Amino acid sequence: MHSLNQEIKAFSRNNLRKQCTRVTTLTGKKIIETWKDARIHVVEEVEPSSGGSCGYVQDLSLDLHIGVIKPWLLLGSQDAAHDLDTLKKYKNVLNLLNKQK
Repeated sequence: MHSLNQEIKAFSRNNLRKQCTRVTTLTGKKIIETWKDARIHVVEEVEPSSGGSCGYVQDLSLDLHIGVIKPWLLLGSQDAAHDLDTLKKYKNVLNLLNKQK
């Protein structure tokens, strides 16, 4: 069994898979971002013109999920932080909020 130290020392960037990220801008323009020689390269994606490109889709639904990292460390979005019904499930958080008032 290898130790973490051995794994880190044996790490090689050559073993990583090449990665690209497709991005759609607010105007609907599609680009591809890739890393090469420690620099980011941006290329406009060429695709057949469909005429219906509209950019981002706005998501107005609330994200009320809270992840418990440790009993004293929670991870959540702004939506969860502003929703008292969600916070009531985590009484320790409410107790801390009340002490700060």
